[in-house]
Amino acid sequence: MMNRRIRSRHTRQRGQALAEYIYVFPILALLILGAIQFGFIYQTKSTLNYATFAATRQGALNNGSMSAIAEGLVSGMMPLFTHSSSTGGARNMDLLKNAWQLADEQVRNPKITSIRIVNPTPTTLNSYQGQSEKGDEIPNDNLMYRSTNIPGGSMNIQDANLLKVRVTYCYRMAVPILNKLIFHLVVDPPGTPSVGTTAADMIASEGGGATSKPCTGIDDEYRIPVTSEAVVRMQSPFRDPGKWIGP
Repeated sequence: MMNRRIRSRHTRQRGQALAEYIYVFPILALLILGAIQFGFIYQTKSTLNYATFAATRQGALNNGSMSAIAEGLVSGMMPLFTHSSSTGGARNMDLLKNAWQLADEQVRNPKITSIRIVNPTPTTLNSYQGQSEKGDEIPNDNLMYRSTNIPGGSMNIQDANLLKVRVTYCYRMAVPILNKLIFHLVVDPPGTPSVGTTAADMIASEGGGATSKPCTGIDDEYRIPVTSEAVVRMQSPFRDPGKWIGP
């Protein structure tokens, strides 16, 4: 009789443990997947920070040209698309070439990447180009001795020689389930969210279905915007970049 009671108690405990496990496992799985996904996003943000600085420096050396900025950004983004540690010379060259091509495709796609020259502005260029020898650029020489007066309510010439670039990159989330959940929570939430909406509801939904919001309407991929800024002093006279928002 005693053994039967003990076996019955153990059976109930195992059943209770199984029920608790069924409740806890989905939450634990989401936490693990979330940690992996946010680790990838952090890696992308770190790479984008460096790439934006490299792009801004390239622009500072080339009169603020948007094409030069885009080329610098492509080079800085290459680590995101290099997925091997092979040490073979020819193999590494192929990897670098493929990484450059993939980065170039991502940077040149306006749905995925946005490059904005924040400073100087067209108004600033118009204010100072009359003081240059060619009449089409912001003077970059003898800045220490130039007047700090602000013409036309813009900014002084020293600040006008600071190139500030903002890059927004739509990172493609790769972790299943979490990619769709984050996309529908952050990027394209449902148009009329209801009280009590659960994570399962968000995963099952199709969001607002927007195609005009940043990082939406890109071949059914779940992407999230990652933004970075960099400021570098101009090393050459700033001219009309061709585009103030690119690529």
